[in-house]
Amino acid sequence: MRILTSHRILKAAAVMAACGLAAARAQSPTFPEPMVTTRGQVVVGAQILHYTTQAGMLPLYDNDSGALLGRIFVIAYTLDRAAGQPVRPLTFVWNGGPGSSSGQAHLVGFGPKGFRTPATYPEWSSAPPTQIVDRPETWLVSSDLVFVDPVGTGYSRATDEKSRGILYTTRGDVEAVAEAIRIYRTRSAAWEAPLFLAGESYGTTRAMGVAEALETRRTHVSGVVLISGDYDAGQSVPEALATALQVPAFTAAAYYHKRLGPDLQALPREQALRRALEWAKSDYAPALERLSALTPAQRASLLESLKTFTGIEARYVDAKSLSLRDGAFTDNLLPDKALGRYDTRMVSPKRGPDNPIWVPTTDPSILPMLDIMQGTSAPVIRYLRETLQFKDDLLYAGPFGGAFHPAPLNAVAPQIWGPYTDWMAMRWNRADTADQADRTQRPGGRSRANAALGPAGHGSPPFKRPAPLRRAMELNPRLLVMNVTGRYDAYIGSCAEKDEAVARSDASVRARVRNACYDAGHMVYTDIAVRQALQRDFAGFVHEATSSAISGGAH
Repeated sequence: MRILTSHRILKAAAVMAACGLAAARAQSPTFPEPMVTTRGQVVVGAQILHYTTQAGMLPLYDNDSGALLGRIFVIAYTLDRAAGQPVRPLTFVWNGGPGSSSGQAHLVGFGPKGFRTPATYPEWSSAPPTQIVDRPETWLVSSDLVFVDPVGTGYSRATDEKSRGILYTTRGDVEAVAEAIRIYRTRSAAWEAPLFLAGESYGTTRAMGVAEALETRRTHVSGVVLISGDYDAGQSVPEALATALQVPAFTAAAYYHKRLGPDLQALPREQALRRALEWAKSDYAPALERLSALTPAQRASLLESLKTFTGIEARYVDAKSLSLRDGAFTDNLLPDKALGRYDTRMVSPKRGPDNPIWVPTTDPSILPMLDIMQGTSAPVIRYLRETLQFKDDLLYAGPFGGAFHPAPLNAVAPQIWGPYTDWMAMRWNRADTADQADRTQRPGGRSRANAALGPAGHGSPPFKRPAPLRRAMELNPRLLVMNVTGRYDAYIGSCAEKDEAVARSDASVRARVRNACYDAGHMVYTDIAVRQALQRDFAGFVHEATSSAISGGAH
């Protein structure tokens, strides 16, 4: 019989314990993922806000089988409050892409820490900002914040290719984020906290879908903030009018660059924009509706007026549609410069014959933000690893590729996006599933009619599924919506178009939507004055939404 020494006994016990722990992890499909906790503070005016930060992974388990499909990385900021103080609102924030992490919204926009930036975005140089400081414009003043990186962005990943195929879809992405919110609220015992969602760009599509997913599960949402993206509550804006309503945005950019005629340029900007809007509605939209009936003289008059309000010569206007298409405005307003499509205040040298195709990474309104977007910003990684103490060897993934992978992935046609091979959006399945409406993601809610979803050939009437936001607002009559649009955003749609879209919403919806237009581009938080205005407006929105919930009774 072998006699074990005490050293061997301890070693054997340690091995057995490790095996037991591993077995426990294997047997328990809900073994907690680690979250790293740190403490911080931010100075806002004369007030010091003390907060706790948690950074880490939330697991996505198939509730039927317990299989792990993926993990979602979140960074949560929770303001300290004394015992007995009221529960604070809780806002989940994400970006779009769909391949973008929350890095920009987090460290340029709304977090308690962020990059020190010049007063306005045009003052940014091509070199990215490098110093992370207190962010007095933070939304933490009025709500606790959770910044969410959907699967495929930041440190969030699917577990395998099959799971990636599920999660890289409109519906799978929505369900994953909704599940991450459920898990976070459960772990934090934040069931009574008024719940808000904020999405930017494609993140607005995600926010509208998540609102519906949560409402169908009896998790009520107090408010949804749609930043620089879609607003679709089932309304319909005629195509001709939607096209015409882009003119005031062109007028704003031309006014900024002093390219309007002397009479219009001499007016205060708001008067010039009002005249552009009036012409777009009274003359331009009706003309676009009857293009084939226009006489040569009428077409010439229309082109002259379009030049008046946009500064663009007739030769750059599409002769068939009498509209500005495919960057015609941003590429041709200035003789030797191109405007940024995400922020028309920004300029760069025009593309030459060797580089004729526009791609996002060369756009002047993306370049200053590119390292932050791509996870290649040393200050971002230093903040995550050293300040927040979360250390991961993965690339903090962004939307434009450049990450290591073992085999080339299918690339989209270069004339659309350029020579990128691993941008998540190229692998994104935008086809709607059997229980989703056939809706084109277009600004202002311009969408195709819903597809007939009933079983073909069986005599069943087609099922037309409501827009997710509309359905969420039907399920929760107290849910409020805040639309945020940048005046200089030539990528997603104009402030005037959002106003029209809301005006065409049903009365029950229209009364609960708040539109806000800011002197900014697609990334509305780049200017300090706009961040300050957003902080005030968001605080007012939260107060209104929570007061409405209180006055109407608890959810």
